Amino acid sequence: MSLTHKHLLVVDDNRTNVDLLLDLLDDHGFENVLGLSDPRKVLAHCKQTLPDLILLDIRMPYMDGYAVIAQLQEQFAHRIPPIIVLTAQIDDKTRHRSLDMGVRDFVTKPFKHDEVLQRIRNTLNVEHRYQVRNQQADTLERMVAKRTKELDRQSRTDPITQLANRRALTQMLREAAMRGTGTGLLFIALDHLDDVIKLHGYGVADRLMVHISRKLSAKLSKSCQIGLWGGSEILVITDHADLEALRHSAAQLLSCFEDDQALGDLLLPLNARIGISWADAYFDIERLVHMAALALPQSGTLRVQCYNETLEARQRHRLNLQQAIRNATDRGEMSLAFQPKVSLVTQRVIGAEALLRWHHPELGNISPADFIPLAEASGDILSIGEWVLEKTMQYILEWRAKGLLDDHFHIAVNVAARQLARKDFAQTLLAKLAEYDIPARFFALEVTESGLLSDMHNARTQLAQLAEMRIAVAIDDFGTGHSSLAYVKTLPFSTLKIDRAFVMDLEYDAVDRHLALTITQLAHAVGCDVVAEGIETPAQADYLRSIGCEAAQGYYYARPLTADAFFTWCNEWAPNAQKTIARELVDGARPA
Repeated sequence: MSLTHKHLLVVDDNRTNVDLLLDLLDDHGFENVLGLSDPRKVLAHCKQTLPDLILLDIRMPYMDGYAVIAQLQEQFAHRIPPIIVLTAQIDDKTRHRSLDMGVRDFVTKPFKHDEVLQRIRNTLNVEHRYQVRNQQADTLERMVAKRTKELDRQSRTDPITQLANRRALTQMLREAAMRGTGTGLLFIALDHLDDVIKLHGYGVADRLMVHISRKLSAKLSKSCQIGLWGGSEILVITDHADLEALRHSAAQLLSCFEDDQALGDLLLPLNARIGISWADAYFDIERLVHMAALALPQSGTLRVQCYNETLEARQRHRLNLQQAIRNATDRGEMSLAFQPKVSLVTQRVIGAEALLRWHHPELGNISPADFIPLAEASGDILSIGEWVLEKTMQYILEWRAKGLLDDHFHIAVNVAARQLARKDFAQTLLAKLAEYDIPARFFALEVTESGLLSDMHNARTQLAQLAEMRIAVAIDDFGTGHSSLAYVKTLPFSTLKIDRAFVMDLEYDAVDRHLALTITQLAHAVGCDVVAEGIETPAQADYLRSIGCEAAQGYYYARPLTADAFFTWCNEWAPNAQKTIARELVDGARPA
């Protein structure tokens, strides 16, 4: 490695010494050497051109070498060039002070040429290695900084869509909260993405997410920030809290979903729902996102909804119920009510439907419409369902002993979809009936259409086992779900129940009358009898009797009763001899 191109500065108040060193260095090929006899000019020269090495005399007028070094240190700090001290006498004091100030080496006067050259080369070599290492360190530091920046970008970016991820969105929200100038959130939930995955795979679903994220981004102003909050949840952050503007933005975004998404040769259905929240000043990040999520429409045709306290109160109530329902049977909060079933022909009581009731010590009476779906979703319906079956069998035993039940009297229990989905449901039920020594004719089941359709194959297996043991099975709420003639034809059941939705307007609505007639004729065609729910007037009962409906239940006969009240009601019930059959409504005429 050649060092002759290095810039050397010789500083000595004796011009002879300067010239001697300049000649020596010139003779050995050094091309960039300068000499100064006035130490006061060193700083100015270094400011203009910083040398690679300074050969500096210590004892000089105006400024000694120590003063020059101190001046250079103050000006250049760690960039100060290496220094070799020129001195006629190196005493310990001079050596120690020079070394303390960072001097690299010493050259004694008179100069020994070979020694001078070697010490200069040694110092330049060491300094060159330092410079190379510093350059390598700087390069490595820049590479690390660049890589760190890239890793940080990746940690804040969704790898598929290249949108900001939850970490980045959280930081954006934190900054917006600190500004306190108003922030709005649009929480977008994408629907049917799972269907795309099932039909076309994750590759197509990823491409679809990229496609829709670009469409959404194109609808937003530059001041909006968009990112992926979850797998199918997108968050848009605005720099304002103007509710009307937020609604307008939501409508603009929903326009992206008016048509199926064109992706190559595919047309993919994708819908979206948007929840809106906002804050006028500083806000809690988690709270604002939670408010937007709470505002997401859950069902129906509503696609955009703004947060309000009622939504949160409803959700909080739902969560409270979800917590409270666990072990409610063990705490004695659950009970059974029984609604009588009456033969429309003989007016005799032929059975009852066992209905679950829940009274919470703090929340009061809770509607089954509120707690049954929660119990099904959480899985608590399994333990509750077992309790209902057990309790019903205990009442059957009690009423048999009191002579209430005859061969034409049964108690029907509603079975949830998750109960029917258990592979051992029928086997367990039959074993429990055998344990209580209850004949099959006293016990019946009611299942909904949704319960059947959730797992048709298993439902058919379970119901076949029950039918073989002559357990009656009724299809509840027939016609209000996904009615299918296929399961009417193939599933082993004995009864169809006409939902009250088709009964309540029988007196006034010809369509409902024809539907009730059709359901009745369908049931009879496949060998089943019919029970109508929700009877509230004699005209409804008379019309249903006229079209061949076998049995009915509803407030016209009795509301759901406690076990004791039901037993009393059954013993006191007698057909009203004054009840007359109203004019038949088959022709669509309204009764007088």
